[in-house]
Amino acid sequence: MIAGILRLDGAGFTKNRDVTKRITVSCRQASVLFSAILKAKGIPCRSRAGFMDFGDAGKSYMEHWVNEYWDFGESRWVLADVDGYYEYEPRFGYSQFDLPRRKFVTASEAWLGLRKGTLHKKLDVFSSDPLEGVCEYLFMDFHALMNNEIFYSYQPLYLRSGIRNLSEEELGELDGLAELLAEPDENRERIERLWQDNEKFSILTNNTQNIYYDTFRQL
Repeated sequence: MIAGILRLDGAGFTKNRDVTKRITVSCRQASVLFSAILKAKGIPCRSRAGFMDFGDAGKSYMEHWVNEYWDFGESRWVLADVDGYYEYEPRFGYSQFDLPRRKFVTASEAWLGLRKGTLHKKLDVFSSDPLEGVCEYLFMDFHALMNNEIFYSYQPLYLRSGIRNLSEEELGELDGLAELLAEPDENRERIERLWQDNEKFSILTNNTQNIYYDTFRQL
């Protein structure tokens, strides 16, 4: 992304940059770039895929990528949305670089909530089947935590026939993955073992029917 920006304008990141000299990115690319910049500076940072409340009223949560970076002074992960607009919305009363946790529903919370019937939040997903859409984000979040921030259209090969064709045992495996991702720091070693040993979670295919893929292909 940075190479593309520099090819268009060697001045780099400047104010009032000509719009014809910019590149178009999604929230995923913005999140990945922010993670890379902070990690290069020695600041732990990770991309997270889930669902964001853009209206701040808790009425609806849309598919979105954000970041968590480590605040050494406060010893905590700070939730940030570098693709957001909250820095310029004083009415919200907080910065997009330190968001309240209520703003973001993790993919694991959404998955377990749907499976158990305990999710009392409206999710706006680009899939006719909410569980299918949340499953896509569950794997994007899983891979992002392993520093492999996959594109929207890439999903495990074994899911290509659809979530509703999975056995209850296979759905239970996804429940287990979601439970681990709900506490990524406490379960780091177990998540890494899944990443290394469970091939069906890591062998991916490009689903060309994915709405995001079709959208970006046309740009």
